Amino acid sequence: MKKLFTILALIAAILTVILSILPVSNLAIFPGILALIFGGTAYYFSKKTGEIKKLLPFTIMLTVLALVLTSYKAFFTETIVEDTKALEATEVLLQEESLEELEDLDIEEIELDDSELEDLSIDETELEELNIEENIESLDEIDAKELENIEIDAVEDIEIDESELNELEIDQ
Repeated sequence: MKKLFTILALIAAILTVILSILPVSNLAIFPGILALIFGGTAYYFSKKTGEIKKLLPFTIMLTVLALVLTSYKAFFTETIVEDTKALEATEVLLQEESLEELEDLDIEEIELDDSELEDLSIDETELEELNIEENIESLDEIDAKELENIEIDAVEDIEIDESELNELEIDQ
């Protein structure tokens, strides 16, 4: 257990040093805290057994120095903002160019012939996915006056089986 925490503390301390040198030095805080926790735990276990190796104080000292460097960079580094007018000008220019490109595009209307519609094939699974119950509920809301106004053009074409009439449920 002592060796595990010693190795984890050393790895976290090295990662802390590497991140504290890079421009993203604020990220060095997380492995630094982990290195201190792992180092402290390993120091506790080694003190319990009575043999403290020199690697543990070195790891803790390395972590503390990296955290000091990280906090120095965080507090005393000034962020300099360049002139943003040039950026805004290029942004406006790019936006105008994109609008011109969109205006130049020829968008043709899609015209479908009946022959193209006949070639379409619809699976039964696609029809089952439709919300038929919602459509039926909207039909229930039709008044009797609206039903009188509906004209049925092809009454002769409708065929009704007696089996369909037996299965029909009438709500009253």
